[in-house]
Amino acid sequence: MRLEPILNPNSALIIRDPADRDAVLAALAEAAAARIAQADARAIQEALAQREAQTPTATPEGVAFPHAMIEGLERTVLLVARVEPAVTFGGTDLPAPDLVFCMIGAAEKPWEHVRLLARLARVARTPGALDRLRAADSAEALLEALVEEDRAHG
Repeated sequence: MRLEPILNPNSALIIRDPADRDAVLAALAEAAAARIAQADARAIQEALAQREAQTPTATPEGVAFPHAMIEGLERTVLLVARVEPAVTFGGTDLPAPDLVFCMIGAAEKPWEHVRLLARLARVARTPGALDRLRAADSAEALLEALVEEDRAHG
């Protein structure tokens, strides 16, 4: 599953000085709700927080993959964010993520969600990809870097 078809100019953001993980999730939920007709940002934030409560989505590479599936969603929403400074997503044994890939998918299409997570993992594992994403100094540059990484994977 390619990332580019589900991205748009509002798919990237820089989250500056968040108080904690919940503030990051709130910013992501607001951005997602702006892309989903009749969406409730609070409900999205709660779904993301519930998923994080099950098992934090942070990785040893300083990346987090918060995600949730919502009933009746027509299409998947993908957001990428740089978090300045990084905040803990749970578990003190992992570095605080400064890159976050947030996915909101349709509960009726779980396979799309899994395919998207797999694609993001492949992109993130590419040598130098995370450094190139972290080097982006604006939301526009972050989105452009993600699109370039996606294209490099065919």
